[in-house]
Amino acid sequence: PGAVSLFVKDTSLVSKYKNIIKIFGSTTYKKKLLNNYVNIKLQKNLFQSNNMVFVNNFLKHEKKRNSEIIEIHNRPNYLKLIKNKTKSKIILYFHNDPLSMLGSKTIFERNQLLKNSDKIIFNSNWSKNRFLMGLNENEYIDKVRTIYQSAPKTKVNFNKKEKLISFIGKLNVAKGYDLFGKSIIRILNKHNDWKAVVIGD
Repeated sequence: PGAVSLFVKDTSLVSKYKNIIKIFGSTTYKKKLLNNYVNIKLQKNLFQSNNMVFVNNFLKHEKKRNSEIIEIHNRPNYLKLIKNKTKSKIILYFHNDPLSMLGSKTIFERNQLLKNSDKIIFNSNWSKNRFLMGLNENEYIDKVRTIYQSAPKTKVNFNKKEKLISFIGKLNVAKGYDLFGKSIIRILNKHNDWKAVVIGD
């Protein structure tokens, strides 16, 4: 599972609604992260994209459930397809750069997302600002929100702390690796007793 899957898993486990949440996705892995996960198999279809196959199969499940809220994570191109077939409130989550995703690259597409969603959530102000480029931010101030991702509390023994700075993640601009790269060189040049480690692709 990637970062988005782990985020959805972790937040659903601590949600007060955890007993009524259903999580839909598509994977070839046999082992499930959660018992409330529903796997949608993507069978190749000459006449439909994988996106359409996934959404149509999801909507078959949704007809039986009639959810009050549907969250869409990192798939802005799903929003319009789902919105037209349900009366549920729709929340769209962005975990990456909106301008690099199908369905949110252009100003027109992003305007449509704002009109068709009940709330759009970003995991950083950087991605929110990218989404709002070319748009009137004040017009949509109540529609967009930044909610930072977190990690479980871990006990740290600061007496054993090493002088080590870590960067773990994708090594690209969207994850801030360019900023880290410039900063870490200056820090290590100034503080010879510190080290850094980078883990990513």
